[in-house]
Amino acid sequence: MLEDLGSWIESSGDLVYLAAPLFTVVVAILPIPAEIPAVVNGMAFGPWWGSLVTWFFALVGAQISFEIARRGGRPLCARFVPPRWLERADAAALTAGWPALLLLRLVPTVAFTAVNWAAGLTTLRRRTFVWTTAVGIAPGAIAFSATGSGLHEFLRDSGSAGGALWLGLGLVGLLLLAAIVRHRRASAARPTA
Repeated sequence: MLEDLGSWIESSGDLVYLAAPLFTVVVAILPIPAEIPAVVNGMAFGPWWGSLVTWFFALVGAQISFEIARRGGRPLCARFVPPRWLERADAAALTAGWPALLLLRLVPTVAFTAVNWAAGLTTLRRRTFVWTTAVGIAPGAIAFSATGSGLHEFLRDSGSAGGALWLGLGLVGLLLLAAIVRHRRASAARPTA
């Protein structure tokens, strides 16, 4: 499958420069794992541009889903959900504030799309949503794009030292991200005295 994806990227020419960013936006709106377009962008654009394309277009997609939820989802929820539930959700979002939203963005096991939509359903400030998303998705965009770039180089030229280097750096980034998440979870689980 990865060989097929690499072949498609090689043979698609300039189409990949339109398709890969649009795929990133769509994934930010639909419940598809966000790591997939980051790897594709790394394969198509390389580690640096792939990271930037992933970060920017994921941010655009996140904002689109936030706005859809804010404008259409909130009124729809108000029809079916008791007002006190919406008030509790708003209070929880405001109480937890930006640290919780940023932490949700940094934890790779939390669904990117779910956070986009859920945040739009609350009265969370738009500015808070944008900056926490921009900061929180950067490490994953870099790690997964570097991994995709390394995979592409490795598949194209199995003996490529450059491909192996980018693949290794991407995997190290993923391991560091997992270690940070594990440390944060352990810190949060410790009882405070």
